[in-house]
Amino acid sequence: MTLLEVRSIEMHYDQRPRPFMFKRGQEAPVLQKVTFSLQEGECLGIVGQSGSGKSTLGRIILGIERPTKGEVLFQGVNLYETTSKHKKIIRRDLQTVFQNSYHSFNPKQTIFEIIEEPFLNFEHFSKTERQHKVRELLDCVELGRTIDQKYPSQLSGGQQQRVNIARALALNPKLIVLDEAISSLDMILQKHIIQLLQSLQKDRHLAYIFISHDLQATRFMSDRILVMQNGQLVEEIAKDGAYKHPASLELYNAILPSHPRERTMKHKRFCNV
Repeated sequence: MTLLEVRSIEMHYDQRPRPFMFKRGQEAPVLQKVTFSLQEGECLGIVGQSGSGKSTLGRIILGIERPTKGEVLFQGVNLYETTSKHKKIIRRDLQTVFQNSYHSFNPKQTIFEIIEEPFLNFEHFSKTERQHKVRELLDCVELGRTIDQKYPSQLSGGQQQRVNIARALALNPKLIVLDEAISSLDMILQKHIIQLLQSLQKDRHLAYIFISHDLQATRFMSDRILVMQNGQLVEEIAKDGAYKHPASLELYNAILPSHPRERTMKHKRFCNV
C-alpha cells in the first residue's frame, strides 16, 4: 500500500535580498518537478552530491518547509492543505533522525528526558508508564538502561545516534526520514547502525527514506535508490541494479578506489565488519 506520494515538487529560493519592498529578487530553483512514491515497509534511498536538493526534499516531506509548487500526500492526505489537528496526528507517524544527533538534543536534558519528551507532547501516560516505555526503547536500540540519567555529552557519537533513533521510535511511527543519519560515524559504527535500522524495520514494519551522499551505504540499506542532481531526479536504481547516469557513476567512483582489488577489499570491509 502506498504510504507517501510526492507529486511535482518544486522549490525556489530568492538568490539575493529583495532590493525594494514588494519586489522579489532573482529566484534560484532548488527542486524541479520531483515525483516519486513510497510503499509501506519500504526503504527508499535518495542520494546526490552536496547541493543536489536531497536535504531540502527531506524537509519538505517532513513539513518543515513548504514547497513553491506540488503536493506531498501522506496516507492520501496533503500535508499542506490539512488542518492543524490532522497535522498533529500525522506528526506521530512521520519522524526523523538528523545527521548531527548531539545538536538535535537539549544538552541540559538527561537521556531519559530526551526520549520521554514525545510522550509528554502526545500521550497521557503516568510517570511509571513513561519510565517503562523509555527503558523498553533503550533496549530496542541496544543501549543499557543505566544510561538514562546521563547527559548527551557523556555518550559517544554512536550512542547519541541510537538515542536519536529511540526518540524517533517513541510514538510508533510509520515513516522515518533518515537525513545523513550515519555520515558522521566511522565505517564500523555505520555498519552497526544500519543493522539496527534494518532489524527495527523488520520488527516494526517501518518505512524509511534514507538520504545520503554515500552510494555504497545507501545501496546496502535501501530497496531502491533515487539519484538527484541539480534539484532533479535523474535515475532510479533497483537494489542490485546497474548505474547508468553520469551522476550515479560519479557517486560510485567517489566512494571506491580506482584499482579493482582495492574496490573489492573496501566493499568487503563495509559488508562484513
